[in-house]
Amino acid sequence: MEIPYIMKKSRFASIVKCTLCMLLAVSAANAISFSEYRDRDAGRFVLKDPKPFRPDKDVVTVVMREAIPRGGGYTYQYPRENPEPVLTDKYAMEGALSMEIELIASDYSGVAICIAGSVDLTPYLEEGVLEFWIKGEKGGENALFVLVDDGVKSNGESLQVKLRSKSFGEITTEWKHFSIPLKLFGMTGLYWDAKNTRDVMLPFAWDKFKGFRLEVRKDENESFKVWMDDIVIRKHGKPYEGPAYYPFRNEI
Repeated sequence: MEIPYIMKKSRFASIVKCTLCMLLAVSAANAISFSEYRDRDAGRFVLKDPKPFRPDKDVVTVVMREAIPRGGGYTYQYPRENPEPVLTDKYAMEGALSMEIELIASDYSGVAICIAGSVDLTPYLEEGVLEFWIKGEKGGENALFVLVDDGVKSNGESLQVKLRSKSFGEITTEWKHFSIPLKLFGMTGLYWDAKNTRDVMLPFAWDKFKGFRLEVRKDENESFKVWMDDIVIRKHGKPYEGPAYYPFRNEI
């Protein structure tokens, strides 16, 4: 006697349903919980209690704090052979991590930390400051503190404004806090024109701030390694107390 088609279809559906139920049951029995998956590497390291951050009400933008900037932020180094900057828990002034930066002392080299997008700093030029913590491997390191814009005014080459680290005190083997008024960087940026092998000066785009760069000049250090933490731009800072006309180049 032939089984009606509708019964065949119903029996097949029941078999498929039972098979799926069995597979799901086996899968559930062998499944790893999300918590176990998330914490699978916890035994490989010891988590430190993070140090508290200062209040952020006065911060315009964070360049580096516990991580490179999120949402499209990035770092780069030059020349290509220069070691990449790395986050480390070896030292930390605030939080649990700092950024280790090693530069080639025998060359013109640098490391940049760039935020996602850009920030308008023009409202804060008079009272705003660049602030960060820095710690040297040997102490006495000689560097340049550099701000960069987004490069729109200069055909994609970020304009830079620079100040000598030693103008604001010595880098030491202990954590040291630097607070540098934005207005000291001046209004004139420059970039290296590789095609014509010369520096080009243009108005720095303070309305398109992109990031911070640390760089060294050739043979000014025997070696260069530092750690940096909590690099931010603040709306207000301690008034500048140095020479009245420093820096000398502040306009085109």
